[in-house]
Amino acid sequence: MKRLKWLILLFPLLLTGCWSQLELNERAFVAGIYVDKAANGNMEISLSFTLPNRLVPGDLGGAGSTGKPYTILSATGKSFTEAYKKIQATLTRNISWGHTRIIIISEEMARDGIKDVLEFVVREPSLNINQALLIAPGKAKDIEKLTPIFERFPSSIPISFTQRKVTVDTTTKDFLEANSGDMIVGLLSKKTMKMLSEGGKEGLFVSPGEMALFHHYKMVGKLDTKVGRGAFWLRNLIKGAEVTINSPKDQHLISLLVMNAHSKIRPSKNEPFTFNVDIKAEGNISESHSNINLSNEKNIAQLEQTAEKQIRNRIKAALKASQEEKADVFQFSEYLSWHKPKIWKKVKNNWPEVYREKVKLNVHVDLKIKRSGSENDPFWIKGRNL
Repeated sequence: MKRLKWLILLFPLLLTGCWSQLELNERAFVAGIYVDKAANGNMEISLSFTLPNRLVPGDLGGAGSTGKPYTILSATGKSFTEAYKKIQATLTRNISWGHTRIIIISEEMARDGIKDVLEFVVREPSLNINQALLIAPGKAKDIEKLTPIFERFPSSIPISFTQRKVTVDTTTKDFLEANSGDMIVGLLSKKTMKMLSEGGKEGLFVSPGEMALFHHYKMVGKLDTKVGRGAFWLRNLIKGAEVTINSPKDQHLISLLVMNAHSKIRPSKNEPFTFNVDIKAEGNISESHSNINLSNEKNIAQLEQTAEKQIRNRIKAALKASQEEKADVFQFSEYLSWHKPKIWKKVKNNWPEVYREKVKLNVHVDLKIKRSGSENDPFWIKGRNL
């Protein structure tokens, strides 16, 4: 009975709330962070906020108001903290980083280096280090001016690019784990165009573009969109990728959709700076402009070999472009340090030079075409009367 009395007395204490936590209506949720270069060596931090009072339209019974459900505020400072604290001083709510999903850095700032940004991210406990990281030409904060046609918030657009693997899915965690700050990051493309959804008014259109190469946490070069496709294979990020090849019969175009792919990288047993890249992939034929008979197994085998060769060439081109910048963006040093620690110990202090001069790839691609579509031959060959 005494134990029961004590439990009855202690039980209400377990139901009490946490006094140190802020209420939801006391928080300003940051959806995205934009970092630009400012004058006199300063940085400009822009924070995109959701506006809770506008998330529920008033005509649906809520207390919402008209207008966009988001806003952006900017401030400059010598450090990230100094700049964002200036923004905090103007707000009636406390800044909350718990819902931040993306950081976009201007190309100009990226070329100066992003150590200061990563320094803040790694020390702020409420910031998720798995958030997406992208580079933008011009002003990074201009991304917030795009028209979110299918989404409610502009920051959702670049986030979707990384989620759907149409650009390299690089996170701040990847940077923090990389040796010497070498990494490959998606570079956005911006242009102004007339938006039919906005009554023909001009608006900012953002899409996936090239890829940025980083060495020692500084952007040092780019991969164009064609060469950059090889990066997806080396980073094991292939998801619904398209491969267009020329038919061996008449050189007309045939498009494949790679549905499943897996890449495995290991150092060669005999050559310490040669890496074996083994890729297994499955694809379907999505379109054919060729007269080739797709029911013939020999023809399918030829298409597979042609696609495999193209994938090998893209991978080697991506490696060559990174070697020119001494940027080990595919983390071959990690494979070497893990599998051959003695050799790594000898070369780690001079790895950028070793990477540029000695690293080679043996690329083996095994691609199988599983489906040729609902038709084996082009519809025009059958002479159908449509």
